[in-house]
Amino acid sequence: MEQPSSKSTSLLSLPPEIQTQILSHLVSSFGKPSIHAVLRTCKQLYEIALPLSVHVFRNAAPFSDGGGPCSRARNVQFLRYIVISKPELAIHVKTLLLGRVSSENDTPMHIKDIAQPQDVKCTKKELSVYQQAIEDVLDRLNYDGDRKWSAEWVEDLSKGCSDAQVALIMLLCPNIQTLMFEQATKPRQFIRLLQMVGSLNSQKPPPGKLNINQPSIPLSKVEDVFHEATEFEEGYQMFHEQGPVIFHLPRLRFYEGNLLYGDMVAAEKFDRLQPGCSPVEEIALRISTIAGPTLKSILKACKALKKFEYTHNSFIKDYNQLTPREILEALLLHSETLEDVRVNMHEEMDKGWEWQDHPECLYMGTRLSQLRSLKTLTVSCQCLTGILAGPPENHGFNGRPMPLQIEGAPSLIECLPESLESLKILGCGEEIWETATELLRTVEQGVRFTKLTYICFLFNKWLMKSKIDLHCYSPHVRLEIGYQKQGFYQFDLGPPISETETRREHNATSRIYAPDARKYYLGIREAAVFPKSAYEPRPDPYDFEE
Repeated sequence: MEQPSSKSTSLLSLPPEIQTQILSHLVSSFGKPSIHAVLRTCKQLYEIALPLSVHVFRNAAPFSDGGGPCSRARNVQFLRYIVISKPELAIHVKTLLLGRVSSENDTPMHIKDIAQPQDVKCTKKELSVYQQAIEDVLDRLNYDGDRKWSAEWVEDLSKGCSDAQVALIMLLCPNIQTLMFEQATKPRQFIRLLQMVGSLNSQKPPPGKLNINQPSIPLSKVEDVFHEATEFEEGYQMFHEQGPVIFHLPRLRFYEGNLLYGDMVAAEKFDRLQPGCSPVEEIALRISTIAGPTLKSILKACKALKKFEYTHNSFIKDYNQLTPREILEALLLHSETLEDVRVNMHEEMDKGWEWQDHPECLYMGTRLSQLRSLKTLTVSCQCLTGILAGPPENHGFNGRPMPLQIEGAPSLIECLPESLESLKILGCGEEIWETATELLRTVEQGVRFTKLTYICFLFNKWLMKSKIDLHCYSPHVRLEIGYQKQGFYQFDLGPPISETETRREHNATSRIYAPDARKYYLGIREAAVFPKSAYEPRPDPYDFEE
């Protein structure tokens, strides 16, 4: 009997929706996107792939530089493409990944601008089109700001300012969802655009006027923001200008900043936001210097925070840096919604806190138990218990040595919330044995902390005289004891790293300049069982090609 032949299905025979889903996997934020090759296959796939080809606009310095200016020529090329040649594509731009922008000529220049200096400025005809586009958007938004703005914007475009170019891309691409950028140098139009967005998002529209949540407001669909500085000893000095506006974006869900510097000026500006106005759910302040009032102002602006991460930056000496108690006071604003908290205070370094009159500021305390929804807690030892593994560097440089153990500090079982499922304590020393043992015996009894299934104590190996005896006989709990080398301890803070001899030092957590190192870092940080080295240099598989 003759078997019926199975009908083969080719990509060309699939419905356009399925073709789009398949080809979307060829879109990449790093490297030369494979989707561009599809454009040269056939007319049918060209029409499917064309919108996908602009989903990501990456314009940053080469990875080997670890930071630097974006290419002005590349900005000009992209603007010409999505505004003049194929304006229907502007709505398909979803991700902007940008290097440093400036209102001045960058030095050193991007390698592309050095090779093509004639291409860094727009033509007079293009400038006329862009000015009309700017004025059309401002009129549609009923924006009552400076009406000379469009002329000043176009003047900066005529000079080839990357600041003006990038701001125009943000203005004319209404469906941007992910925004990643390096700290700008003397931004002008970029800042004014953010200020306009903030102003529009803070207004209550009169009847019949524009609804502030409509996507016609620039950046109104942004859900994910990452920005960073690249100089560890200076930090992100413009956080006070950009942070409050970013937090007011109506669809923001994920926020991450590297090397942020949040002083009292930032606190004042965040305080101007309406409490609970920000929809952000996850915040990561990595390697940052934040004042206590600033953190509280930031979290006060959030409606319902679910995840929070803070890593202390010891490269900047600032006496206004927040204490563990101030961190807790800010977190308690979201006691009903916070599920995941990660705090690493770099306790190997003395902060110079004025703790003498208030030693309780050196640990979070019993009110931590009021975080009723908390499931995962990863925290450095003194921050939770008041116990240091050993004398920190610069111990007592402010005239009073920091105590290795705070008298009267509460035990672990007094501080931890009953909702906790996972607990990891970093930078432990031998003195934690008593309170750790009390916790483990309590868990074994099965009356308290019934949801806790994972406990890890990470000890500073270089300070330990011998291994410590800790065990838990509860069948429902996995206990891990790790003895961390000093190199891994430093690596957990997200420090500057070098992958090769020819590559500039960069941040291990950078989403712009270190995607491979970041993936490795997030996979092994604070591990109880360690690989051979904190970071193994390797060729980056995402090396970007123009």
